[in-house]
Amino acid sequence: MMAVKNDKPLMRCLGEFVGHVLTAVRKDVNAKEVHRTIEEKQEGNITLRRTTIDEMVIHEKESSDG
Repeated sequence: MMAVKNDKPLMRCLGEFVGHVLTAVRKDVNAKEVHRTIEEKQEGNITLRRTTIDEMVIHEKESSDG
């Protein structure tokens, strides 16, 4: 099996990783789950599961300092 050549340097990969983590941390966390529905169907050795989550997101007003 042939190895895949990666042209990105290690520091670039590390920077992308840190960027993804910071983006996730900065996301709006004012979401509240209000309803969850789980539907499940089983046929033989296969299970089909569908989960629906309804959320309420509260946006804070931005102050205009201008």
